[in-house]
Formats: sequence, C-alpha cells, structure tokens
Amino acid sequence: MRYIRLLELLGRIHGRLARRLAPAFYAEDLSGTEMIVLWKVAKKGPWRVSELASFLGIPPSTFTGILDRLVARGLVERVMDPADRRSFLVRGTPSLKQVLERVASRVEEILDKTLSGWPEEEYRILIKALEGLDRYLDQPLKE
Repeated sequence: MRYIRLLELLGRIHGRLARRLAPAFYAEDLSGTEMIVLWKVAKKGPWRVSELASFLGIPPSTFTGILDRLVARGLVERVMDPADRRSFLVRGTPSLKQVLERVASRVEEILDKTLSGWPEEEYRILIKALEGLDRYLDQPLKE
C-alpha cells in the first residue's frame, strides 16, 4: 500500500487543476480531452489515430467523435500515413497554434493567481521530483 497515497494525491491534484483550468478550455469551446489531443499534436507533430486513442486510453470509436469535432473546427486534419496507406495521421493546422497560444495565456494567468503564494523553492523541488518520476516511469517494469 506504499504507493496508494501517491496515486491519491496525483489524482486529487489532477482533478483540482482540471476544474481550475476548465474555463480556459471552455473559452475556446474545447473540452479537457480535446485540449490534451491538441497539445499532444502540437508538441509531437503528426500522430497515428490509433496511437492518440491509445494514449488517451479510449476506444478508437470514441476518439473518432473527438477527432471529427477538431477537424470540423479546422484545428487538426487527417492525412494519409506515408508509412502505412491504411492509416491516417492527425496533424495540426495553422489555426491550432493560435488557439493554443490563447489557451496557454489563460492557463498561465489562472495558475499565476492560484500558485503565486507558493514558495519558489518548494515549486522547484516539486518540478525536479516530478521530472525524476517521469524519467523513472519510462524504464521497463522490473520482474
């Protein structure tokens, strides 16, 4: 039961941050899930549709609806995968960058108001610890 507390804290923090940041997403008529898709596409570049659905942990049939909405808004586009003509890639459009800049600006404002009183040293320690955890989780499971 050593790690349950970690999971509880991460889950609670994620939920609280999601609620605080939701207005920044809603201002662009986007859900939290749609924002994750847009952020990942902007950060990594084109993704296979199946990889994005898997990353989100949702069935491809559910992801199709999300993707259809983002395509209709002109934020992403489906393009043929040159490596596999049976697959499509999800690629950002020029409009995506503008939307993400507006959302990022709102998110920074919200987080600045939320965390401005938090001691800088504690913030740096947390970032360092989370970066270490992120690297550690990339390692294969120990048998």
